[in-house]
Amino acid sequence: MNNKKSATQQFLKAALIACAGIASVAHAVVYQAENYNAFSDTTPGNSGGVFRGDAVDIEATTDSGGGYNVGWIVQGEWLAFNGLNIPTTGSYTVRMRVASPNGATASVDLNAGSIQLGNFVIPATGGWQNWTTVSRTVNLNAGTYNLGVFAQTSDWNFNWIEIIPNTTNPGRTLVWSDEFNSINTANWTFETGGGGWGNNELQYYTNGQNAFIQNDAQAGGNVLVIEARKNNPSNYGCWYGTCTYTSTRMVSRDKKTFKYGRIEARLKLPQTQGIWPAFWMLGSNLGSVGWPQSGEIDIMEHVGFEPTTTHGALHGPGYSGNTPIMGTHNLGEYVNVSYHVYAVEWDTNGIRWFRDNIQFYSVTRAQVQNYGTWVFDQPFFLLLNVAVGGSWPGSPDAGSVFPQRMYVDYVRVYQ
Repeated sequence: MNNKKSATQQFLKAALIACAGIASVAHAVVYQAENYNAFSDTTPGNSGGVFRGDAVDIEATTDSGGGYNVGWIVQGEWLAFNGLNIPTTGSYTVRMRVASPNGATASVDLNAGSIQLGNFVIPATGGWQNWTTVSRTVNLNAGTYNLGVFAQTSDWNFNWIEIIPNTTNPGRTLVWSDEFNSINTANWTFETGGGGWGNNELQYYTNGQNAFIQNDAQAGGNVLVIEARKNNPSNYGCWYGTCTYTSTRMVSRDKKTFKYGRIEARLKLPQTQGIWPAFWMLGSNLGSVGWPQSGEIDIMEHVGFEPTTTHGALHGPGYSGNTPIMGTHNLGEYVNVSYHVYAVEWDTNGIRWFRDNIQFYSVTRAQVQNYGTWVFDQPFFLLLNVAVGGSWPGSPDAGSVFPQRMYVDYVRVYQ
């Protein structure tokens, strides 16, 4: 989580767009609404008049990531997408990106309605281009299907539909987890201080006063809350004077370290100008060799001026600070709307980054060695924190809102 200016790699829209071929749900697949293979449209003409020349109403969308959406949807209309390959029988999450001024209902099915996946209640979003994501969990048998989206009611817009496998670690064993029913001091230490942390950050990290456990219905149980607050406690001094902000930095250093595997956390992020939440790792030899020789794996970082974007990065000798090896991912919604699983899969040959099992970036050992030394064949410890300000996100401004919270449902390690 060290200072950087811009991404060296960018993944603008996480989607595997399936038109006529087979879309395999090995990690996740997204069908863009406008890339249907068959349709039924009950109103004459194309109200949007863009992208395709048939009767389906398509318009340019202002949703994150741009592109097109199907709009002016009327009860009884449907779209079908061919070639959905479910490789393994199991649990999957179906997510739809939708908008409706007053609310609506859609349903999803397979093979022309022979397999019903259920109704999706679309809340009133207040406008045709005010987008939200609705989801449900379904059990699917292995096979190849045609996917259908059916309008149970009228007056909604449709941007994309995503299918995500919920069983993500074949061949791996869960070796450690923290489900955050409490703050377990056998796993975590609170690092404290207000010295800027190498990035001109503005917060003071307190000794647990900004972290607590609460029940969150959206997460389905207890979560860890890391809260960044705007306050002026006289007993906390920062590099610029009396601290303006406080927050939390939790580390597993000298308690839990891991070499290789899949490391993941289910998080809902804060979002405002000047905020900088992160889930990351540092080499356990940090104290003896220093940074960046220790190596750094940023599993997830977000900066507030990019409200729908997260980043994954590596820092090491020859690729650190303003010039990390970095991938960027657009969630398609504000980062503070929903929980998402952020993960890396790491071995001696390379590292791969995922959001909700969508791989959005990867680097090989050889690619890293084009920039400098590969330093990732050693144990690393975990960090969870919410910074305020700093050289990358910039300072909060007049529109920034506090307190800001990062919600952590769990952290898990598979090997």
